[in-house]
Amino acid sequence: MSLVMVLEIESGVTLDDVAFTLRSLGLPSDVDQNIWAGLLPGCRCAFGFKQHAVPLALGARGMQVEWSVGLTVTFHFRAAHMLRSLHEIYRLIEVFSKQHRYRFVLSFQYERVYAVRDESGLDLVWKIS
Repeated sequence: MSLVMVLEIESGVTLDDVAFTLRSLGLPSDVDQNIWAGLLPGCRCAFGFKQHAVPLALGARGMQVEWSVGLTVTFHFRAAHMLRSLHEIYRLIEVFSKQHRYRFVLSFQYERVYAVRDESGLDLVWKIS
C-alpha cells in the first residue's frame, strides 16, 4: 500500500523554480510537458509535479489561505519507508523555501498538515525526531 504526501505551492511558481531546487540537491528527474517525476535517494519515495494551467483552491483539510495553488507535488512511498521519506521530503522543502519565496502547505493525503511556508517562513508543524 502506498502512502501519499502532498505539497501544494502557490501560483506563480514555475517548473524552472522546482528544477533549480532539484538540481541543487543532485536529484535526477524527467520532464514531460507540465509533469516532472523522479525518486528521492535512499528512501524509495517517488515524486511527481503537476503544474496547473488554472490555479486551484488549496486542498489540505483545515487550512484557509488567501492564495491559490499553481503546482502540486505528490510523494508516494510505502509505510515502511515513511520516516526516511519524510526526512528527504523535509530536506527538499527546506531548500526550496530558502531558494524561493513561494508559500506552500505539505500535508499527509490532504488530511493532516505537516509543514507550512507563509510570509513568516517555514514551519515544520510535525517534527521528525
